[in-house]
Amino acid sequence: MKLLAHRGYSAHYPENTMEAFIQAYRRGFDGVETDVHMTKDGKLVLIHDETIDRTSNGSGFIQDYTYKQLQDYSFSYGYPGYYPLPLLEDLLVLIQGKPFVVNIELKTDVIAYPGIEEKVYQLVHELGVEKQIYYSSFSLTSVLKMQKLDPKAYVGYLMEEHYEQKYQELLKHHIRAFHPRYDFLDKQTITTLKRHGIQIASWTIPDFTEYQRLKDLGVDILISNEYLR
Repeated sequence: MKLLAHRGYSAHYPENTMEAFIQAYRRGFDGVETDVHMTKDGKLVLIHDETIDRTSNGSGFIQDYTYKQLQDYSFSYGYPGYYPLPLLEDLLVLIQGKPFVVNIELKTDVIAYPGIEEKVYQLVHELGVEKQIYYSSFSLTSVLKMQKLDPKAYVGYLMEEHYEQKYQELLKHHIRAFHPRYDFLDKQTITTLKRHGIQIASWTIPDFTEYQRLKDLGVDILISNEYLR
């Protein structure tokens, strides 16, 4: 089982910043989960929301800014100091040569950034870290695009509602990994998924009790804001 830091070590550092990713590595996580959007000038940036309002001292949609313009803001999420918005490339360079993985969530379920799947895939392969990458998305379109781009890649289908619909889509399209919210998982559900050879990653684990329950049930990847070992 692998334990991934949700948006980096975001329990103690600003989410989706290089400091949060570096601290996750130093603290002994197996990897990090992060979120990818695309700027007006086609840069791949790491931020959860479609806008910068919640996590920075600015406002507006990521897609309406160039990357250079975004450097004027601190993505500190209330922490003191200046925290620049990272590029996906920054994180992938960090993990080169390290026993550390990255779950890249393609944030395309609200805004379908044109060509983002191909750009992410190309960057991952240019930097030679493809064996360290898990892809995931709430968007079935993005999941299927990633599967087509690299049939051997780990691609997970995210869900927090409409379980039965997503489960049927999972089987129909031969998606090999499922990423449901932790409270959708019980012994019967996990047994059924495992019977179909589907890997299971769950988020966001709130406490040690849930961590231990899911670990005992055989979940493959746990994604948490906190270090629960």
